[in-house]
Amino acid sequence: MKPENVQFLCSPHTGERLELKVEQGAGGRPVELLVGQKTGAKFPVREGIPLFLDKSQMPGNNRKQQKFYNLVAPFYDFLHRMQTARQGGEHLMRMEYIKELGIGDKDKVLEVSIGTGANLLYLPRTAQCFGIDISWEMLRRCKRSMQRKGIDVELAMAAAEKLPFVDNVFDVVFNVLGLRLFNDKGGAIREMLRVAKPGARITIVDQAKAGAPLHLLPREIVGPEYKEIYYGHLYCLSFKKAEKK
Repeated sequence: MKPENVQFLCSPHTGERLELKVEQGAGGRPVELLVGQKTGAKFPVREGIPLFLDKSQMPGNNRKQQKFYNLVAPFYDFLHRMQTARQGGEHLMRMEYIKELGIGDKDKVLEVSIGTGANLLYLPRTAQCFGIDISWEMLRRCKRSMQRKGIDVELAMAAAEKLPFVDNVFDVVFNVLGLRLFNDKGGAIREMLRVAKPGARITIVDQAKAGAPLHLLPREIVGPEYKEIYYGHLYCLSFKKAEKK
């Protein structure tokens, strides 16, 4: 990972700031770690991706989804293209919600549940992109795919309910087709709001039949805006983090 991006990270458990260090691993090989400044807690960095969770921190449906997406990662993009082909195609679907994000020049953008990173292909190249996912195999494919395409993204293995970022970092935060699968949907929304800057836009897209989580939205927001997109198959729920008074 890029050393200059460590300033945006924190322990998802304690909130403490982290330092990037290099230690000697097996066979004398250098190993990157993120180390808590207060507790000394260590988070490994594998293939440039920090790992902020393990099996013990993956209860309930999150653990089930992690296993599933690790399994289907090699075929996920193909399966998704096949699934969307009957309703106008993947490009149409993504364009409908990408235009709702309102990404500006040089914005810091976080995608929660980034998967293989297909949405990154539709974002402005001037944006500074970050992404988290609970699936190591999806993150691995995302990193390799984006490297081949020349797209820069900072990734982390983490849960949506405990984002490894300090407060007030991102200009845009979004999640596509993930919220309905989370253990704690309200907690994930609060975390997305926490890491967003005051005035930042948060957008959630999911299956319309799952229902928009309007009842879970915190009070400290401006909005929300709700619409159905992609022939009524998806909802798009957007709101802004209230400015500080």
